Parts: sequence; C-alpha cells; structure tokens
Amino acid sequence: MKVLIVYGTKYGCTKKCAEILKSYLTGEVTVISAKAAPASLKSYDVVFIGGSVYMGKMRKEVIRFCSKNKIELMNKRLGIFVCCYTPNGTEGFIETLFSQEILSHASYVTCVGGEMNYEKMNVIYRKMFQALNKIDDFKKGFIEPQIHIEELQILAEKVMK
Repeated sequence: MKVLIVYGTKYGCTKKCAEILKSYLTGEVTVISAKAAPASLKSYDVVFIGGSVYMGKMRKEVIRFCSKNKIELMNKRLGIFVCCYTPNGTEGFIETLFSQEILSHASYVTCVGGEMNYEKMNVIYRKMFQALNKIDDFKKGFIEPQIHIEELQILAEKVMK
C-alpha cells in the first residue's frame, strides 16, 4: 500500500507531526511538503493532509493542494489533521479550514495540538508572546501547547482500517 502524507507548516510543527504519523503507518509512506507535492496522486492508495493554522486560517499551500487535487482526493482513503491550539470538538472550527466535500469524504479529521517554537517565530510574534507573558491574567489561563500524539495514532488507525 502506498501512502502519501502532505503537509504545510510555518515553523515546523506540522512536519514533525507528519513524521510522527508516519511511524504509525505501514507500507510505502512518503512525507512531503504541499509545496513539493506530486502532480498526480494516482499511484497512492491513501492520502493524509496536515496543515498548521495561524490567525484562524489554514496554510495557503494546503488549500491549493486540496483544490488542485480535489477529484483525485475524492477517490482515495483520506485523513486530515490540523496543528493548532483549538481543541477537538470546537464546533464549526475545522469546517472553516477545508471544503465540506473534502471533510465529508475524510475517514477521520482531527486537531493534534501544536508547539510554540519561539526560536523560529518572527520578531513580531516573539515580542507579542513576550508581552502577553508579562500579563498575570494571561499567564494564569495560558497552557503551553503540546502535540497530542495519541490523536495521530488514532488518525492512522481509523484511516488505515
């Protein structure tokens, strides 16, 4: 079985999640950035799509990949994951990121958490988080995000069954 994991990332967390997902899969698995994705998906049996969310928006390269390959994706086993801080079960959130047709076709769709990679952030984001961390009320409610590895394992199991 040939499996393709396509991802879009800003700071590297989604790529890390794609590699973790790969460890739960069998067969010939290819992990590739959406920017470098193959022109055709014909040789793949299963496709996973992952992307990071910033300011409530999915990475543009992931949206382009889905639009360009929509017809082929509808004929594949499909799994979708997003890296963000919005928890699973937040009503209507994922529906704003992908087309309803793609979401309906997917075997499993999930949020897998994320990481704050302060070293890779641009100056504006870094300064914004430094300023927010000085506010007592922010620090009380802020929980450092983490990758939910168990969700990646569930994603692999549900799509590959």
